[in-house]
This record gives sequence, C-alpha cells and structure tokens, in this order.
Amino acid sequence: MHRFLAACALLFVLPFSARASGPTFISEVAWAGSSASLADEWLEVCGPPGTDLSGWSIEGAAASPIALPGGSAIPASGAYLIANYADDDARSALAVAPDVVTTAVSLSNSALFITLRDGSGGIADVAGASGAAPFAGTSGDAKASMERRDPALDGGTSAAWASAAASVGFDAGAAESGTPGACAAPATTTSATASEEAAPAPEADEPAAPETAPTPVEPMSAVRVAEIYPSPNAGEHEWIELLNPSSVGEFLDGWTIEDRSGTKTPLGGLLLPWARAVVEAPKGSLNNDGDLVALRDRFGRAVERVEYPKTAKGDAFMRAEFQSTFVMTRTPTPGAANVFTSTAEEVAAISTPTETTRSVPAPAPIPYSVPAVPVTTPAEAGARAANRIDPSTPLRSAQDDKRIAKPAPKKTSAKPKAAPASRYKGEAYAATVVVPPGVYSKTRAYIQRGEAIEELRLSKSPSTPWSVGDRVSFIAQTKSEGAVTFLLANPNSVRTIGSASATFAAADAWPEEAGGYSFTAEVASIRGDALEVRLGGVEGDVLAPSGTAAALKPGDMVRVEGFIAPGPRPRVVLPYAHALRLFKTRLPEDIAPARTKLPASLAVGLTAAAATAGLIAYLRMQRLKRLALTQAPIEEGAWE
Repeated sequence: MHRFLAACALLFVLPFSARASGPTFISEVAWAGSSASLADEWLEVCGPPGTDLSGWSIEGAAASPIALPGGSAIPASGAYLIANYADDDARSALAVAPDVVTTAVSLSNSALFITLRDGSGGIADVAGASGAAPFAGTSGDAKASMERRDPALDGGTSAAWASAAASVGFDAGAAESGTPGACAAPATTTSATASEEAAPAPEADEPAAPETAPTPVEPMSAVRVAEIYPSPNAGEHEWIELLNPSSVGEFLDGWTIEDRSGTKTPLGGLLLPWARAVVEAPKGSLNNDGDLVALRDRFGRAVERVEYPKTAKGDAFMRAEFQSTFVMTRTPTPGAANVFTSTAEEVAAISTPTETTRSVPAPAPIPYSVPAVPVTTPAEAGARAANRIDPSTPLRSAQDDKRIAKPAPKKTSAKPKAAPASRYKGEAYAATVVVPPGVYSKTRAYIQRGEAIEELRLSKSPSTPWSVGDRVSFIAQTKSEGAVTFLLANPNSVRTIGSASATFAAADAWPEEAGGYSFTAEVASIRGDALEVRLGGVEGDVLAPSGTAAALKPGDMVRVEGFIAPGPRPRVVLPYAHALRLFKTRLPEDIAPARTKLPASLAVGLTAAAATAGLIAYLRMQRLKRLALTQAPIEEGAWE
C-alpha cells in the first residue's frame, strides 16, 4: 500500500517539475567584440542545468553551423558559453572559461540572425531577424552585448532584447558590458508556489501597480562610410562619402562625423535606401598622414570607425564593393560606385580577418539603381551617380576590420607587384548559384539575379566546389556569342558570401517569379539536349544536362525539378541530371491507326462496278414483279 501511494505521488510531481525546469534559449550575444580584439565574440545559451546538448547546433553564428560536441550539457550555472577565444587568450576579455572555444564564431554587425536547433533539428530558439541589424548591443569604445530581456518573448522581435548594462565576467579593467556565464531566471508558466499562494490578494479598492513597458532600443543603422578623400588636388575639397546599403531610408538629423581630434561635422537630411551622399569639406582637417573617421548616430553611438593610412595627393581610401575591406585607389568616385585602380606603389589593404568573415542570409532583391540624395552639410553635396551594389549583399561595419600597419616597401629592382584586384576586369555582381560548374561543363554555370537567370562562364575550372544555393560575389564582363549573352568571370574573383539549401515549390502553370520549382509537363519536341515542354497550355524551354533527354520522345510526360526564368517563353535550367524524370511514356497503341488510301482510278472503277451491279439487280426485280401481275391463274375446267 505504501509503495502504491509513493508511485502515485511520483506521477503527480513529475509533470510539474518538468514544466518548472524552463526552456533552453539564446540568452546573450556579444556581436561587437571587445577592447581586447574585435574578433573577441561570444554567445550564450541558458537553460536548466544538466540539459543534454549533444547533437544541438547553432546556425548564423559562423560561416557554417556550429555543432555542439557529444556529451555537452548545460553546467550548474545554467549558462553554456561559446566563444572565439579561451579566457586565458590575450585577445579575450573574458574572465569566465567558455564551454566551447572555436575560431569559427563570426557574428554579423549588420545582419544578425541566429538559430538554435535541438538534437532532432527542430528550432529551439532564435535571436535576431533575417537581414536586420542586431536588435540591441553597442559597438564603439564602450561595447555592450545584446542581452535577453525575457525568454518567454519571441527572440525574433526587438522587444525580447536590450543592451547589457551590468559588467560581470570580464577581466579587471575591462570596459565591456555584459554577463557572460550568468543567466537571468527564465519565466515559467507553473502554478504558484506555496509562498505565492499564501500572499494576500490586493484589496478590491486598491489600484494595481501599472506595468512598465520595456523601453525600445533602436537598432544600429546600416549607414556606412564608403570612401574618404583626405588629400585633394589643387582646387578640390576634402570629402567623405556615406552609403546606405539597406532597404530603409535613414534620417541623418543629429548625426555627426568626427575625426581623431574630436572635431565634429553635423549631418542632416534623408539618405534614401541604397543611396550615397557626399559630405564635402568636413570641419577640421583630414590629415594626409593618416587619421580616424568616426560616424556617430543621433544617440552618440559609433556606427563605424575607419582608420586610414598616409595618403598621396589625388588618392582615395575606399571600401571594396561587397566586402568590408578598404583599399587605396587612384580613382576617387564621389557619389558613384567605387572603382579600384592600383596606386604606383602597392598599398596594403585593411581587411577583415578570416575568423570574422560574415555569412548572412540574403534579403529579398530590390532595384539595383537608386539615385543618391544630398545631405545637409556645410557645402553642397558632390556629384551623384547610380549605385551598382547588389541589394542582396549587406555590407558589414568597417569597425570589424582588423587594423594593420602599412608594411615598409622592400628595396628591390624588380617591378612592383600590381594589386591582385587589378587582374579582374568588369563590373561587380552578387548572385545565387542555381547550376554549379560541372553539370553542363566544368567552366559553365547558371546564376539567379533578381528575376533573371543568366549564364556564367569561367575562364578556367574553379579550384573549390560550388553548391546550389550558394550566394557569391564576383567580377565579370558581359559577352555575346551570336544571339547568346553571358557573363565571363575569372573564378579567382568569386567570393562565397552566404549559402542556403535549394527548395522547389510545386507548380501547375508557369510561375510569375523566378526561382526553384517542380512540375509535370508534356514533351512537345526535342532539340538535342533542349526540350520544348507544355505546362498549362504554354510552351517553354528546358535545358538539360548532356544525354538526359536522349530516351524521350514527343508526347511523353516528364517530371522536372529546376530553376525557372519566367517570361513570354519561360526558360528552365536543371541543376543536376536526375532533375528530369520520365513520368509517362506515349505508347504505340495510343496513336490512332492510319487508314490506307486506294488509287483514284481504282476507286472510281470499283464504285462504277458496284453501281452497275446494283442497277442490274434492281431491273431484274422489277421484271419479276410485272410478270406476276399480268399472268392470271387458270381456272379448273377451262380446257374441257
């Protein structure tokens, strides 16, 4: 009897203890680095102590998902810490030992979206939103992490996050704000505790204390410094070019540009999405021997800090398109897309270290050319020109860049080596790979840019494999071969800036938007490895890998899985050979038998013979009838 009662009590207690354990969630993200290193990034997962994290993974915090090692579990503190550097590393400001140390950690300063997946692959929690800047946290001199307000709130909304105010878990003297290694107690939905039940209820006439809504934290702007012209030629002014690589316009009222000495230049006006603005003759003076340019928003936060080296007259310090790398160029382009031309003496690029390379999801495409708008500055803004940045590639903050000194030139009689980027001729593009090299040929691929699917030819085979769904940037020239237009690029100019798995939506008719689709269609005709198929009564072209369409014939039904470029005559490219499968073949018995035709002369003869025979039969019948009517029967006794 006692054992039965104990078992019942255990069954009664277990569900409540399981619910009271709380969720496992992303609790803190330090995306801005630390004073020790801009790559000193970390994030924290909180949950019930002892929670098994074997097989769990984190997406969006590195170029590829971070898989937590087998045997991982949340420690007694409730905080599981993943960091770029160990706490005893000189590049780390942490005073708490991380549970996982990996130099793969790479948190985006402009498009932060992290997904925590459990052992079965399900989404346990998220932090941030696709294509959006971090909801909270600060960079600049005094860095603060993005800290979870309440795990019960959706981590994909700004209301769930705030900039850390406390500073716990850092080395002595560190100026960072955050609480690595410590978690706030998660809110639970369990029944009230005994003490809560014993607490007296407020009197009916006693007004309840008003709930204070959390103060919203405005996310960091995407506006960046695009080009600096500190050493003008005679008759010219110094200027600084700003760029807004986002789909949201930015009011610059209250913003400032500040040099190392603290001299501030006020800004104002509206900077449209994907537009540029030139601030001419900023206050103070941009030193020719090198200086610092800090861009601050209306809250005084340092949106970006760019240090430039000694600059020769007429040179500009510019951001390389699609990257957070700055280089020196001989071709200043105020208000226009940046153009790189190497200087007479090679200048070292200030580039982001490998461990802080960002991989961010791509937002929806928007128009490529948007005119820049003027910004209220002490002088009129410079010339404006169309921007050629691909809107699906957000730029990262240059404050993530690792500052390195300009190397002293070596004394040699050999001709100075040209900057590597000068080998690539053409314009900069960013696109999604829909057919990688190797499907049609080793140097032929297909890419999607907006609503267009274009052929990309390479000057040689790429050294690293490409995958369907990879987001790449590259330099290419537009070429024509008869009626075919394509892009020609050197594979060494290709950079992978993100990736996603390819998906194919079911379609019963030709879609209006480009993308991956699967459908069943009828083969109308075959021209080598190209098919004409009918879908929804409209014909389109399907380009198939070599030999794929050899066994097909008109009338066959095929299942297609490929990427469609819509238009008056849709076009489909297949990403692999098995993307085209025979669904139903047209059998010989499905074809109506042909009727044999007789020669005209024979047909006329047979018809005449049949008519004659019919006429003779008719006349004989009439004669017999007449005989029967005219001959009367002989009466009995008539001959006697």
